[in-house]
Amino acid sequence: MKILNIEIYSPSHELLREVKFNEKGLSVIYGDVEKPKSENETSNSIGKTVLLKMINLVFGAKNSGNDTIKGLNDYIVKATVKLDNAIHNVELTIGDSKNYYIDHEKYTYTKYKEALNIKRDLLSKQIMLEKRKNLISNLSTKANKEDISTVLKLLYLDNINLVFRKIKKLQDNIDLIAKFNNSNKDDVKNVERELFDLEMKKKKVDFELESLSERIKKLKVSEEIKDISQQRVELDQNIKSKSELVKINSLRIENYSQLINDAKKSDITALDVTKIYENAKIEIPSLIKKKLEEVEKFYLSLSEDKINLYSRQISNLEKKNKQLMQELAVESAELDRLSEIISINASVLEAIKIYDLKSKEKMDIDTSIAEINGKMAKINDSKNIKSEIDVELIKLEEEFNETKELIGNYKEFIYKIVGKIYGDNRQPYLNISPTDSNRKYKTMPVTIELNYDGDSGEGLTSSKYLIFDYLIMNYNNEINVLIEDSSCFEAIDRRQIKNIINEGIDISNKKDKQYIISLNKYLLDDSEFIKDYIVVSLNENDTLLNIKF
Repeated sequence: MKILNIEIYSPSHELLREVKFNEKGLSVIYGDVEKPKSENETSNSIGKTVLLKMINLVFGAKNSGNDTIKGLNDYIVKATVKLDNAIHNVELTIGDSKNYYIDHEKYTYTKYKEALNIKRDLLSKQIMLEKRKNLISNLSTKANKEDISTVLKLLYLDNINLVFRKIKKLQDNIDLIAKFNNSNKDDVKNVERELFDLEMKKKKVDFELESLSERIKKLKVSEEIKDISQQRVELDQNIKSKSELVKINSLRIENYSQLINDAKKSDITALDVTKIYENAKIEIPSLIKKKLEEVEKFYLSLSEDKINLYSRQISNLEKKNKQLMQELAVESAELDRLSEIISINASVLEAIKIYDLKSKEKMDIDTSIAEINGKMAKINDSKNIKSEIDVELIKLEEEFNETKELIGNYKEFIYKIVGKIYGDNRQPYLNISPTDSNRKYKTMPVTIELNYDGDSGEGLTSSKYLIFDYLIMNYNNEINVLIEDSSCFEAIDRRQIKNIINEGIDISNKKDKQYIISLNKYLLDDSEFIKDYIVVSLNENDTLLNIKF
């Protein structure tokens, strides 16, 4: 999606500002301001960043709570956007996260994004509205798993991403187990003692039940009542056993259902795999090493086979439960009949009541033992998970070997663009690789870094981030816009800013993409080279909405 123009209205529907953007190449939101004399002063009071935030709202950014543009609630934003060669008019109100309009038709926030095919996770790596803290993260000095996963998607390293996410999920499970153990230290220390105590109680109850059973047998009642009593005891035990089996089967059905849901929520579907292959075939056919059939077979072995297996298990268990329930209905009716026959005999009735109470006590003890055994299994699970991680790390290495040529292209791109901007003395190196660490069960399994000589300065670090943005703009076909705030250019040598922006202009034109930036006058030695790209010029006397921000 591209944005062609934007109109900003006051709450009373007065048009305050209209800005048109170039459909291809650079569009500059220019701040005709001098650099503040003090670091405590700000030049961001004329509305450049506010305009970018409004554009971001059009591209589906959140429009409520802390994400609302401060002081502009109820201002109205209208825009013309282009999606798949079709032109659409969109409208939203700042602070209203429920009502969106496309071609005058009302949409919810979610439906708005769906209708315009907005992928916020991917856009987050091409819309930069504040000074960066990390190469691929706006929020933290350390990239999280979503940062890395999104970049892998944008660079079409999908098989690597699939294994990466699986490893992270296993690592997260280990963390949960560690937290469980840490918060239940006393339980962990005493769990064996508690289990032993319950087993002793179970033995005692078993003995009491056996004694009661013998007592019922030996009661001085008629032979008919004695036989009926014994039948009743045996029938009661049978009903309890079958009822317990129904519960166990139901739990297993629930577990298999959850496994099916998890499999269906897989990060990649058969359609996604086909799309990935087709995209790759169009863009880089010489780099694809696997046939489509192999990719589909790999996915089916992870998903469809599991779903079919679990579905068969559920079907079998449901059939068993249906049969058991039918048998229980008949046996329960028979139990009621026998109980009614012997209810006239107080001694037998009392013994049966005690027997029932003891049976319930035994079931409660069995439940507690099962819970403790579950705790023990959870505590020991981390060993099994670590073994799974070891297997997946080997797969990760294999996937990187399969994409070595593709990653090599990305490295070469970075090397050449840095050479154009800084000359050949920086020795830039893009590192996308499995993480080499002894802490493999905790450390992020994939590393994405960009380094070059002299990268200790703030300006060189900022330029490094911009160059990485260009890498994504150049290679991905999912996002048609790159948006960068003037804060992204702060501290960069003026002589290099011109070179950097010219590279952005060149890439955006070649790739038919929009490159929208805000720039302050003091960031440039000479603004002549961008004058043809300026779509709006703001200053302290002519702010975006004629108010201070």
